[in-house]
Amino acid sequence: MKRILSGILFLLSAGLSSLQAQNIMDAPVPITMPVAPARLSPDEILARADSLHRAYRFEDAIGLYLSLGEEGKAAASQHALNMTDFCANPQVVARQRFSRKDFFLYYPLEPHAWHASPNPLDSLQGYPLYYPKGADVIYFSAPDRSGSRSLFVTEDLDSLWRAPRHIGEGLLSTGSEIFPMLSPDGKTLYFASDGLFGMGGYDLYSSSWDEESASWGDPVNMGFPFSSPADDFLLVDTADGKYTLFASNRECSRDSVYIYVLDYGSSRQRKPVHSPEELQRIASLRPSADPSRIDNGSAVQSATVGNANTRLYIRKMEEARVLLDSISVARTPAKLDSLRALLEEVNLELRLVEQTFLQSGVVTTAEDREVVGADLGYTFAKNAMGGRLKMKVGRHPSHASFRVAPVGRFAQDRTLPPGIVYQIELFTSPRHASLEDIHGLTPVYERLSSQLRYTYSVGTYPTYVSALLDLNVIRSLGFPEARIMAYRDGRPIPVSLARNEE
Repeated sequence: MKRILSGILFLLSAGLSSLQAQNIMDAPVPITMPVAPARLSPDEILARADSLHRAYRFEDAIGLYLSLGEEGKAAASQHALNMTDFCANPQVVARQRFSRKDFFLYYPLEPHAWHASPNPLDSLQGYPLYYPKGADVIYFSAPDRSGSRSLFVTEDLDSLWRAPRHIGEGLLSTGSEIFPMLSPDGKTLYFASDGLFGMGGYDLYSSSWDEESASWGDPVNMGFPFSSPADDFLLVDTADGKYTLFASNRECSRDSVYIYVLDYGSSRQRKPVHSPEELQRIASLRPSADPSRIDNGSAVQSATVGNANTRLYIRKMEEARVLLDSISVARTPAKLDSLRALLEEVNLELRLVEQTFLQSGVVTTAEDREVVGADLGYTFAKNAMGGRLKMKVGRHPSHASFRVAPVGRFAQDRTLPPGIVYQIELFTSPRHASLEDIHGLTPVYERLSSQLRYTYSVGTYPTYVSALLDLNVIRSLGFPEARIMAYRDGRPIPVSLARNEE
């Protein structure tokens, strides 16, 4: 029963209507009995379950996971099974394999906009920061106070960037959230997470901007084939509205990724797909053989889109690459001299085109000149990395109003300061909690609600932002359902109302 309710809650959180959710609830729920051959060890059974999950045989995987007590993995398979009712079957324009180290440079984004970490906004190596020149708002991923990677936003205040803040409670997990990217109209935020409801690994999510509350809405898993049992991340819609691109390590090693280019219009239509074989076929995202659906303009820098010189430049770059490959394996001096002469002619043509670019204000570098896939119809042009960031970033004042001790204790004085105050609710219980239940937190506030349940909270914060900074710390201490509560003069009020009054 718990699994069924969990599935219904997921569907509601994924943006389904109450009628759709009711139809799912009324439908018969298939129960897969755990089948674990006695001759297999637990490790072998787990390996088999993982293999079934990767093969999109989610019902079979659930049974084996439950036989081992792997409830977390069973939940991921259940989430995946729920999402098979809402699958897209997009038109795939192209795909290309790249190294995980620099794949992001091949997206059709602003040149020199990616900046390496560590940087003033991210203290750890591993994930680059996307910051286009002239932008006054940056969405980024960085370690939070619990050590998990979370999503933050900061704004340029002329001489100082505002102290980064979490972008929303619903978009926060004890896992990692990475690669946040805005849609061209700024109304949708795409990102990847391995801690929110998903089907294992990093899944892709979207969140919509709510004008009325001036906040980002709860995340929605983008489902098949954007999300998969593999790692999926960095989704971008092209500015011209034609394509959606994202990266995944499905069907390749973890040190490399495929970038998939999908027709935007066909990628948003949904239908049920329950056959594991059909799910695998759709998720493999094989490119279309129809060249009429391909427009290389979206793949190159906006300054040169549609320009005949750009097309000539791309073609000559491909010729130069082929000649260099041939020179490296040439076996006779005569052949080597012939190839070098041809390469010199191609390089001369490239220099002439580059002079034309310079006259029109377009700058190219040796790194910019790497081009992939021109012979396949869709071109992935490599951008150069941006330089070292120099920016002054504000810091939040400390509001530490709790601590973690070997033995926790309850607050003797449960009186809250006057005005608007936020606390982090740990849990509710029909009975008094014990010291073991509060995991060393000190002091913990106990209140008896009107429903005759005991509510336990920690911390006192003057702003929602300051409470949000500590929320993941509390969740990581063994309270995964912890949430922020608001009070006015000691009485509970809706968080939205409190935020409006701040």
